[in-house]
Amino acid sequence: MAEPSAGVLAATAVVGMTTASLIPGVDVNAVVGGFAGAMFFVVFARDLTPLSRLGYFIASWVAGYYVASEIIGREWAKTSGLVAFFGALFCVAVCISLLEWVSGGKMPGWLQWFADRIGGRPNG
Repeated sequence: MAEPSAGVLAATAVVGMTTASLIPGVDVNAVVGGFAGAMFFVVFARDLTPLSRLGYFIASWVAGYYVASEIIGREWAKTSGLVAFFGALFCVAVCISLLEWVSGGKMPGWLQWFADRIGGRPNG
């Protein structure tokens, strides 16, 4: 039997993409790319509760769309689908690692790498 959150995510996807395709001026390519990136993240984030997965899915989807809009607006890319995919995938992953660090966890490895490159002090 399928997990209930999978049904909720599928319903959210169908309603969201259908609604977005009906609104004039919405980049459907970015909507689909953001959806794919958000779904990729949610599927591989196994340690989250179903409600957390839904929240991260929606936040990731919206962030992916906005990242694609910004990148296309600055003319750094020609199509928005792949940009939205990676924007949705990385925005939430970066935000989660920062939230865990702020709440008392270890500094994320990617942030430590940047800090080492610009002369930051080690975490500890």
